[in-house]
Amino acid sequence: MQHKPIFIIAAILSAFIVLLGYSVVNWNAQDIDYYLRVDDCQIDKTSCQVTLDKHSSIKVNILPRGIPDTKKLTVYIQETGDELDELSVSFEAIEIDTTTPQYRLYRQTENSFSGGAFLAICSLSKQSWVTHLFVKKGNETWEIAFPFSKQLKD
Repeated sequence: MQHKPIFIIAAILSAFIVLLGYSVVNWNAQDIDYYLRVDDCQIDKTSCQVTLDKHSSIKVNILPRGIPDTKKLTVYIQETGDELDELSVSFEAIEIDTTTPQYRLYRQTENSFSGGAFLAICSLSKQSWVTHLFVKKGNETWEIAFPFSKQLKD
């Protein structure tokens, strides 16, 4: 029984590590109430207007145009209607099966948000991407997907 305190400390430490791992994995987990896929607007070439509900809509603009993977991106959101609470954006590369972290967008004015973001660097000649915009208003969360493709320049 000389080693009993060591076993207790090891068990407590193991439980702490498991809980820490769980919290890290689920840190950005969100309950999505509404999923919208915007196929009729090319987010890499122009701004896109999206209606969230009968009280809110947003205009999404990502600069520089073409969404280059070697430059910092600036994501601008203009809101119309009810005030939104939080926005964040991430980018998913389909062929290489990777997703960037969620980049938080910050309120700039009474009705706009903006923030910086980066794509994951990919050397494929053609790459399919999805921009995921997460919008929170009250107790509701939207995930809005904007698919786009990139062709490497020779």
